Amino acid sequence: MQKRIFTAILGIPLLIAVIKLGSIPLLMGVILLSSIGLKEIYNTFETKKENQINVNLEIGLNILLLIIMNLNSEFIFPYIIFLFMFHFSYQLFTKNPSFKNALLGFIGIFYIGFMLGHILLFDTLIYGEYLIWLVFIVAFSTDTFAYFTGIYLGNKKLCPNISPKKTIEGSIGGIFGSLFTCILYGIYLNKVQNINISMTHFMIIGFFASIISQFGDLTASLIKRNYGIKDFGKIFPGHGGILDRFDSIIFVTPIIYYYIINFIT
Repeated sequence: MQKRIFTAILGIPLLIAVIKLGSIPLLMGVILLSSIGLKEIYNTFETKKENQINVNLEIGLNILLLIIMNLNSEFIFPYIIFLFMFHFSYQLFTKNPSFKNALLGFIGIFYIGFMLGHILLFDTLIYGEYLIWLVFIVAFSTDTFAYFTGIYLGNKKLCPNISPKKTIEGSIGGIFGSLFTCILYGIYLNKVQNINISMTHFMIIGFFASIISQFGDLTASLIKRNYGIKDFGKIFPGHGGILDRFDSIIFVTPIIYYYIINFIT
């Protein structure tokens, strides 16, 4: 617990600074996080010796994706199509062509780079500098409330074959915690920042994005269990690697972004 608190004390001010600055600092921050995350997941995949992935090539392709996402969102999906075709075409010229390696290479960039890269798209939204915080509010409050609810009230296992410590009570606590903090943030935006957004939107995001957040957490747990590892890395004391800390954020970011552009802005 002390390591978790220490990491939060150091990490939260840095997160606030990068998001507040936006633009190039935000792009560089996402590139750094996703590059480390890719390294972690490809190292995980390669714990099974038959999986061989060109990590430097994948990181380069991911950086190009994030630059495109930052400059012109119209080219995102054509580039995703290109990535899919490239990974399978590339295998034709390798020493040991592998369908699985092509798929794992593509999945890494899609799962981490593309989904996490939606953070950059908030810069294009009206009130994006405020709405982007919903991603972190949902993910962190869900994780925190689920953790403490699970400790004190947890009884029934949620997914014992994937994450034995998670409980149904903890999951419910995480949802209500997210709902509560999103409502508070909505009140702050409406009353203090004079941003007129219906409280219904904050309630919907707080509830449903919290569920998605937990799916993100469980997905990462499923990958770790499948490959027999405890953590993806050790970069954050008490938290593990980038993917251990940002697993929920990876799932939540695009969900909240697309909700905003379709129902709020």
